Amino acid sequence: MSAEIPDRDSAVALLESWVENDGLRKHMLAVEASCRHYARIHGEDEDLWGTAGLLHDLDWEKYPDEHPHRGLADLKDLGYPEAILQAIAAHAPERTGVEPDALFDRVLFACDELSGLVYAC
Repeated sequence: MSAEIPDRDSAVALLESWVENDGLRKHMLAVEASCRHYARIHGEDEDLWGTAGLLHDLDWEKYPDEHPHRGLADLKDLGYPEAILQAIAAHAPERTGVEPDALFDRVLFACDELSGLVYAC
């Protein structure tokens, strides 16, 4: 049996408890919106993809040297689905050794990069 996706309010509360920087919060919300959009296009689970986008940089502000490992450990302890953990690990392959092979992984990776570029401009 697979783990259930926590509701969005719980995920947002988790984000708010970890992340204080307004710019980082905006980035994470933008990645969530982008992932939801691509999930719709591909007929995938918008909540699954959106939650990964929302929480992918959960630990970046507090534990940049441990990113994304610290956040992944917390999400695993909280019972987040393996697919979310996999996609978050794959968004930082140089830190985790997990390559973004699945469509879900590649979408999160691309949305993260694109959001960073758009925000910087």
